[in-house]
Amino acid sequence: MSRFHASGATSACAVILGGALAGVAFGAAGGTELTRTTTVEVLMVLASAVLIAAGVLWGRRGPLYGATALVLFAALAAFTALSVTWALMPELAYIEAGRTLAYLATFAAALAAARVAPQASPVVLKGVLLAALAAVAYALASRIWPGTLAEHELSNRIGQPFQYWNAVGTTAALAIPAALWLGSRRTGSVLGRSLAYPALGACVLAIMLTQSRGALVAAALGTIAWFAVVPLRLRGLPVLLAGAIGGGAVSAWALSKDAFSKSLQPLSAKESVAGEFGLLVALMVLALLLAGLAVNLGLGRVPPPMRLRRRMGVAAVAVACVVPLLAFTSVAVSDRGLGGTIDDRLDELTSETETAPTEGAGRVTAASSTRGKYWREAGRVFDDRPVVGVGAANFATARLRYRKDATFSRHAHGFIPQTLADLGIVGLVLTTALLLAWLVAALRTTGLHPRRLPSRRHNGEPPPRRDWDGERVAVVALSLVAVVFGLQSAIDWTWFVPGPTAMALVAAGFVAGRGPVPAVASREGTAELPSLRWPPPRPASGRIAAAGAVGVVAVIVAWAIWQPEASDRATNRALELIENRSYQDAIAKTEDAAAANPLSADPLLVRAVAEASAGQESAARRTLERAVLEFPGDRQTWLRLATFQLRTLDRPQDALETVRAVLYLDPFSGEGRQLFLDARARLRQKQAEAAAPG
Repeated sequence: MSRFHASGATSACAVILGGALAGVAFGAAGGTELTRTTTVEVLMVLASAVLIAAGVLWGRRGPLYGATALVLFAALAAFTALSVTWALMPELAYIEAGRTLAYLATFAAALAAARVAPQASPVVLKGVLLAALAAVAYALASRIWPGTLAEHELSNRIGQPFQYWNAVGTTAALAIPAALWLGSRRTGSVLGRSLAYPALGACVLAIMLTQSRGALVAAALGTIAWFAVVPLRLRGLPVLLAGAIGGGAVSAWALSKDAFSKSLQPLSAKESVAGEFGLLVALMVLALLLAGLAVNLGLGRVPPPMRLRRRMGVAAVAVACVVPLLAFTSVAVSDRGLGGTIDDRLDELTSETETAPTEGAGRVTAASSTRGKYWREAGRVFDDRPVVGVGAANFATARLRYRKDATFSRHAHGFIPQTLADLGIVGLVLTTALLLAWLVAALRTTGLHPRRLPSRRHNGEPPPRRDWDGERVAVVALSLVAVVFGLQSAIDWTWFVPGPTAMALVAAGFVAGRGPVPAVASREGTAELPSLRWPPPRPASGRIAAAGAVGVVAVIVAWAIWQPEASDRATNRALELIENRSYQDAIAKTEDAAAANPLSADPLLVRAVAEASAGQESAARRTLERAVLEFPGDRQTWLRLATFQLRTLDRPQDALETVRAVLYLDPFSGEGRQLFLDARARLRQKQAEAAAPG
C-alpha cells in the first residue's frame, strides 16, 4: 500500500471512529432519557461485537494483554446485573446493568482493535479528539445561536449537547492530552499540528464556561503529567500557552456578562451577547491557527539547538511544579495557616449546608458544593447494606429516607460514595481491582513501569534505552485521556453520561490491549508488531466459531438491553388505549409490557388504571396490592394504592395505614404528606357524620 493511500486510510478510520463516538455523545445526550440511551447502548453493543469478532478472527497471536482488566470488568457487569435480585427498585438496577454491559462491550472492542491494529494509536487519538471537539464546538455554538440550539437552557453554564455542564467540561478536559499530542508530535502535516492550537483553546474556553472545577483540576493534572513524562516539552509548551491565553481571554470576557455568570437569565439576555461572543470565538480560532502555523513553520525552518530544548524542557517542568508550590506557599503563610486553610476547605467541601456561588467566576475557586450532603446520604444508605448495597442505580431511591430537605438527586456525585451505596463493599473491591489491573496494563504498554528494563550486562552491553518514538508518545496520550476522565468522574457522576465515557473507554481499552511498546524503536518505529494486512487472511475454523459465538452473545445482550424500552412503549400504548376507552385492549397491552420487563411496576399501575376506568374496582384494588407486594421499595406503588383507597374506595382508614409506608420511604414526599392530611380529614369527617344524630 502506498504512503498516500495508507495516510488516506488512517484518516478515514479516524473520521469513522470520531463520527461513531460523536454519535454516542449526541445520540444518548445526558443518558437520562430511556429511549435515546437504550437505542445508543444497543448500537454500541452491536458495533462493538463487529470489532470483537474481527479481533477474534485476525488478532495477533501471543499474550492477551488487558485480559485481567477485561475479566474484572465482566465480573463488575455480572455483579451489577445480579444486584437486580436484591435491589429496592429492580428496574433501575436492570437499566444500569444494560449500561454497564454496553460499556464493557466498548472496552472489549477497543482491546480487540488493539490486537488487530496495534500501531493505530494515532488513529484512536484523532478519533477521540474529533468526537470531543464536536461536542465542545456544539456547546460553544449553543451560546452563539441560543434560540436555535439552547432555547430551554436555564443555566448560565454551557451544557449542550449533554444537558449537563460537568459532562461538557469533562469532554473538553479529556481532549487536552490529545490536543497536546497533536500539536507537539514530530510527524504529520504542518496544518494538522497547527489545528491543535485552536482545538486546545476551545477546550479551555469550554471548561471555563462550564465552571466545572472537577474538569479544571483533572485537565491541569493531566497537563502536568504530560509535560512531566513526555520529552516534547518545547513543542508542547506553545500549544498550551497559546491555547490557555486565547481560551482564557475569551472566557474572561464571557464571565463578565450576566448571560454567562448569572443563572436563570432570559433568552433575550443570552441573545444580546451572542453576536459578540461568536465574533470573539471566531477571532480566537483564527488567531490560534495563525499562531500554530507560525510556530510550526519556524520550528521546521530553524530547529532549536539541543541545549535550548533541554532548558525549555526543564523550564516547562519547573513551571508545572512551581504553580502548585506557589499556591501551597500562599496558603501556608495565610492568616489561617496551612492546616487551618486545608481544614476550612475540607469543611466547605463536605458541608451539607455550604453551596458554591451561583454567580460570577468565583465558583471556579470555591471549594463548597452540595456534594457533602449527597456523600453523607450515600454513607447512611451504605450503613443499611454494607456488603452488597441497595442495588445498582438505587441510591436515588434509597436516599429519600435520609434526605433532610426536598432536593432531588439521582446520583451521589462521587464514584466511591455511589458504588458503596449501590454495590457495597463487593462492588468497591471489584472496581478497585479493575482500576489497578488497568493501571498495570497501561504502565506495561507505555513502558513507564518502575521495573528496570532487561539488562544485557552479561553480554557486556548497556541496558536498552526507552525511545520516545511516535508510538510511545501516542499511547501515553491515550492513557492520559482515560486518566483525566477518571479523575473528574471520581467526584461526579459523568460515568452515567455515555458520550465522554465511551471516549475514555476506547482510549483505556486500546492502551490495555495493545501490549508493550518496544524499548528501542526500529527504523520503522514499531516493526516488532505485525502490520494490518489487507485483504486479511482466512482465519482458522476455531476462530470462525468463536467469532460466531461473539455475534450470538451480542444479539442476546442487545435484546436484553432493549426490554425496558419495549416495556415502556407497551405501557405508553396502554395509556393511549385508556384515553380511547379501549380498556380490555389496554389491559392486554399491560400484560405485554410486564412480559417484556417484569422488573417494572409501571405495567401493574397502568393496568390498575385501566381496570378502574372499566368499573372493575375490585380487580384494580387487587392489582395495586400486588404491585405493593412485588415492589415494596417503590414509593409510587404505595402512593397509588393509598390514593385509590381514599379517592375511589373512600376508605380513609386504609389510606392512612398505606400512606405511612410512603412517608417511611420518603419523609419529604409532598404527595404523601398531602394525602396523609386529606385522609385524616376525610376520616374525621366520616366519624363526625357517623356520630351525628339521625
